[in-house]
Amino acid sequence: MEKAYIAGKLNANNAVDYLKNVSDMMKYAEKVRKKGYSVFVPCLDLLMGIKFGWEDYEDYFNNNLEWAKVSDVIFVCPGSQNSKGTKKEIEVAKQHNIRVEYFL
Repeated sequence: MEKAYIAGKLNANNAVDYLKNVSDMMKYAEKVRKKGYSVFVPCLDLLMGIKFGWEDYEDYFNNNLEWAKVSDVIFVCPGSQNSKGTKKEIEVAKQHNIRVEYFL
C-alpha cells in the first residue's frame, strides 16, 4: 500500500475557517484512502496541539513535514495549491522525488 501525505491549506483568519479547512482536508483524505492508499493527515495534529499546548506554527509544520519526506505521493487538496504551507510541502516533495497529485 502506498503512503500518501495529504497537503492542504489549514491556516485561516478565524477559528471557524480553520475548522472548515480541517474538515475539507479530512474529507479529501478519506477519498484518497478509499482509493487504496494509507494516508497521513496533517490536520490531525490539532489534537496534539490541544493536549500538549503547542503554540508555534513550527511545532506542527516541522513535525508533519518529516512524514511528507517519506511518503510515496503527496495529494494536494483542491484549492490549496497557493497556500504558503502547501507550496513548501510541494517543494519538499520535488526535492525528494516524490510525486505530487493535485486531484482525484
